[in-house]
Amino acid sequence: MVMNKLTHPIVVSMILSAGFLLGSAAQSDVLEETLKQESSNLSSAKKSQNKIDVIYDKKSEAIQELRITKSEIDQLGIYNRQLMAIISDQQVQKLSFEKQLKDIEVTQRGIMPLMERMLTMLDQFIELDLPFLLDERQERIATLRGLLLSSEVTISEKFRRVLEAYQIELEYGRTIEAYRAKSFDGIIVDYLRLGRVALYYVGLNSSDSFAWDQNSKSWVQLDGSFKAALDKGIQIARKQSAPSLLELQMPSLGEVK
Repeated sequence: MVMNKLTHPIVVSMILSAGFLLGSAAQSDVLEETLKQESSNLSSAKKSQNKIDVIYDKKSEAIQELRITKSEIDQLGIYNRQLMAIISDQQVQKLSFEKQLKDIEVTQRGIMPLMERMLTMLDQFIELDLPFLLDERQERIATLRGLLLSSEVTISEKFRRVLEAYQIELEYGRTIEAYRAKSFDGIIVDYLRLGRVALYYVGLNSSDSFAWDQNSKSWVQLDGSFKAALDKGIQIARKQSAPSLLELQMPSLGEVK
């Protein structure tokens, strides 16, 4: 009985120790399993967070692209409105140009006959005028008539040249001129033109001098006393002498001083 009492506590102690050891091993397994599960959970959480980050970045990019797209749409809207205004203005200009072209066609149909009449009138005026520089003036008219028929010259240029011819004729009436040319009998003489008032010529190798009589449309021989005045007038016209008063006979008006 004593033996049993002594051995019983020892057996119990051993059993308890074995139980404790078995319990520690079980707890270790549970802890290890728990750590593994926690590690798995952390890994899953990390993957989920990565997915969330990717989604967030894509969302941010999408929002940024949306803002850029909206800005471009707004700019396109402004550009389209401006373009529509430009197109509308171009339509107005197109209608204006079409009207101008029609007006130009009408003007051209009217201005060509007008220029022809102007040349005819100028030609008639030269024929009735004092007979100075006839070859030059008639050649100018002939050149202008040919110019009117040229397709390479614009209407405006043709009209400018016709007006220029009128301007040249106008200047003749405000100037004096001396030039050398053939007389009506083929002799080289010096001519003196005083505006459109009087026209004279003097022989180079003689004292003969003539004045144009506009009434009779002929040359009238002058008295030899006018030769010096004519020579003086020729020098003045050529700027070889200072301007001065001249005493000359005008057959159609009589003598003037």
